Amino acid sequence: MRGSEWFSRLRRALTRRKTIEIGPVRKVRIHEEYPSDRFLLIIMLMIVFFVGLSLLEVIHIVFLGSWNEVVFNGIMLVVGTIVGAI
Repeated sequence: MRGSEWFSRLRRALTRRKTIEIGPVRKVRIHEEYPSDRFLLIIMLMIVFFVGLSLLEVIHIVFLGSWNEVVFNGIMLVVGTIVGAI
């Protein structure tokens, strides 16, 4: 996938949809609130950091045979940032 496809999929996933009643005869309108481009770029960057740190942890476990606490703390920091932002 290209970067623009990831960007549009992430935008659709984070879009808020609200139904607003217009009249007394079951007429509704769907209002969509799109996230800002800045917010989407931050989330995409956090996903890249998460994947990179996860790969670094796996490589450390495979080659050195031990758990690296510092890398794991970095992964938890990134996950907490993503969850807090969303």
